[in-house]
Amino acid sequence: MKIEEICEDNFIKKVNIMIAAAGTGGHINPGIAIAEYLQKNGYKISWLGTPKGMENKLINKTKFQFTPLSISGVRNKGLIKMIKLPFILMISTIQAIKALWLSKAKLLIVMGGYVSVPAALAAKVLNIKLIVHEQNAIPGLTNKVLSYISDINYSAFTNSLKGSQIIGNPIRKEVQKISGPKKRFLNRKGPLRVLVFGGSLGAKVFNQHLPPVFKKINEKNKISVIHQSGENMFDLLDQAYKNAKFKVEIKKYIFDMDKKYSWADIVIARSGALTVSEMIQSGTASILIPYPFAVDDHQYFNAKILEDVGAAYIIREKDLEKKLMDFLTKLDRKKCKNMAMNAKQLQRYDSCNEILKACTSLIK
Repeated sequence: MKIEEICEDNFIKKVNIMIAAAGTGGHINPGIAIAEYLQKNGYKISWLGTPKGMENKLINKTKFQFTPLSISGVRNKGLIKMIKLPFILMISTIQAIKALWLSKAKLLIVMGGYVSVPAALAAKVLNIKLIVHEQNAIPGLTNKVLSYISDINYSAFTNSLKGSQIIGNPIRKEVQKISGPKKRFLNRKGPLRVLVFGGSLGAKVFNQHLPPVFKKINEKNKISVIHQSGENMFDLLDQAYKNAKFKVEIKKYIFDMDKKYSWADIVIARSGALTVSEMIQSGTASILIPYPFAVDDHQYFNAKILEDVGAAYIIREKDLEKKLMDFLTKLDRKKCKNMAMNAKQLQRYDSCNEILKACTSLIK
């Protein structure tokens, strides 16, 4: 049966699946991709998030019932926050139990991060099926722990998550529809097109150090730039590009990433799991600067997946200006196309469909 339904008092009701994801686009956007795919295939979708997290901007609350939990991140937030954590966790778990019970959810999918803990605990209390999805090449602590109590574990890349099946990262349908690099690069002319983004919150290092590099590069290689600043750093970036002698467009946040990937010859970005997966899905060349303080240096290992096949060039943040200058000086559109083709060759999974099949199997 393609569409899971239940009969109640002579009325047909769609089975509800709940997704827990919050904090950053790396957790939220794969969750949205799953939610939209499951909804298209007949499931009702609910969402567990937080009151003020980025999910409130990214999620269409008219499509998905949304419940905020009181939990928030505690890493590097001080002693008082750590002391309060057990109480906040208890409150959030009770909130999650209520949300799961009221929605009559039959299954919970968690994407990692702090919101997943109370959500998963609530699912176990209510004996609701649990799926864990890990987006990174090195699994996060939350998913490592939850993998021991889940029904099915999925990973985007080969890693150490307990008993996980490798299915790639769920990608938004808009990115899936991007034309391949052969078609995109056909008859493309003009300045080299460089797209810069530092994750959903922006990257201060990019905003400070890339504009002067681009100004110097433009004296030798003509370029055109689209640069995402992040919500709070727009003015800083606007000032940094003052008097630039090339076309530059600054964005606080990029909502039409599919169009930007289609436009770009090469992307300069952090190497979060979703970014790497979108490079593979879209077939996009990249210069990746791993976030140096990422837990277990997982962004470097994400980036290595692309570098190992000649699809990306990795630069450590401490070497950013010199190595970026050297690489961009030698870069041309033909090289970008070859890198993009190498990235596209890594595409081999249909993540959302794998999760759909698991949901159908677990709920029966």
